[in-house]
Amino acid sequence: MKKFLFLALAPIVAATMCSCGYHSSSSQEQEQDIDSTLCQFSNIKVEKMFSYYDEERDTLYFDNTFTAFWPEVINGKPCPELQQALFRAMTDSAELNELDMVTDFLLDPSNYTDYESERLVPVERVQYGENKLSTSEVKVNMERLTDRLLTYHLGTYSYLAGAAHGIYANNYVTYDLKNEKAVALEDIIADTTLLRNTILRSIKHEYDYDKDQLFIPDNGLLPLPRDFFIDGTVLHAVYQVYEIASYAQGSIDAPIYPFLLKPEEMKRLYTPYGLELLDYTE
Repeated sequence: MKKFLFLALAPIVAATMCSCGYHSSSSQEQEQDIDSTLCQFSNIKVEKMFSYYDEERDTLYFDNTFTAFWPEVINGKPCPELQQALFRAMTDSAELNELDMVTDFLLDPSNYTDYESERLVPVERVQYGENKLSTSEVKVNMERLTDRLLTYHLGTYSYLAGAAHGIYANNYVTYDLKNEKAVALEDIIADTTLLRNTILRSIKHEYDYDKDQLFIPDNGLLPLPRDFFIDGTVLHAVYQVYEIASYAQGSIDAPIYPFLLKPEEMKRLYTPYGLELLDYTE
């Protein structure tokens, strides 16, 4: 479904630029040359309708809405890597490895041709009756801003016509203001086996779910989370609906609280960079 979001984003029309007056939260160690009040964002809202034919050549009609508090300048500088990370989180496409290619597509879909885009046809109005309507809504918002980290939340709800229910997702992008880079899980985690075990402890603590109540692959290993965010000294491992639990169980947010780890496990779990971002350094 995420590939359908391309046309929901295009064309991105003129947006209102605003100056960010947020003040950084206090931290034990003040970072140098970080002024998070020097920010500019665009308020964007786009609604796009299009038709789509599926593998059986049946035509479906989509009504997509996209709203965003879009970053243009962070700490007084352009932020292409943050923008690219947000694009990737919205589309979940490994093909989008160049920001200019993504921008070209968003501004003019005819510039980007592949099988998926050829199946999408813009329409002036959605047809009802026999042609059922599918919908999706994407909201991109800045969730928190500290002296070191900026966190974006991407909330998506989509409903495919004829499905039993809609699907929602909560995705996150964490941006390191000091190093001007989006943070990946492998940047901060050193021991993935310990991470899996700690997540299971957290899920038991938060939800009282045992391992046999989760969707575990045949190899017996809990999947690593694709989404995460950092809140102070706590890493939150996030699983979407159906990723490791049933729809009724919903999405899973497994916070890795310090009390879930022994001191020696803390140093094993995180890389030096991860310990720095979580403010565990002495």
